Amino acid sequence: MERIRNAGSEEVVFRIEGRFDQTAANRLRQCLLADETPRAILDFSHAETLDDAALPFLTVMLTLLRRKGRDLALVGLRGQQVRVLQHFGIEVAGDGSVKVLVSDEESSQD
Repeated sequence: MERIRNAGSEEVVFRIEGRFDQTAANRLRQCLLADETPRAILDFSHAETLDDAALPFLTVMLTLLRRKGRDLALVGLRGQQVRVLQHFGIEVAGDGSVKVLVSDEESSQD
């Protein structure tokens, strides 16, 4: 995984390379939590494989970071991966921006 940030930029790109599995998801989680940049772009376009088993870990990360106010975008995912994320409550817009869909529990608390 490569971290790319231009000087003075308010965003950071995490380029995921090789295999994205549960181990890689945990490494990405540590990097994302340590990074304070307001916007993070997760670029999966260089990933050789993306294990479906890692998507629940990714969902938890995205939910946690969105709740902390971080702006996130996902690029390079395939349609099937986007559909799996939607099943877990993560909506990925055409521009890659991430929205965490409100669960029934959260909506009943409002």
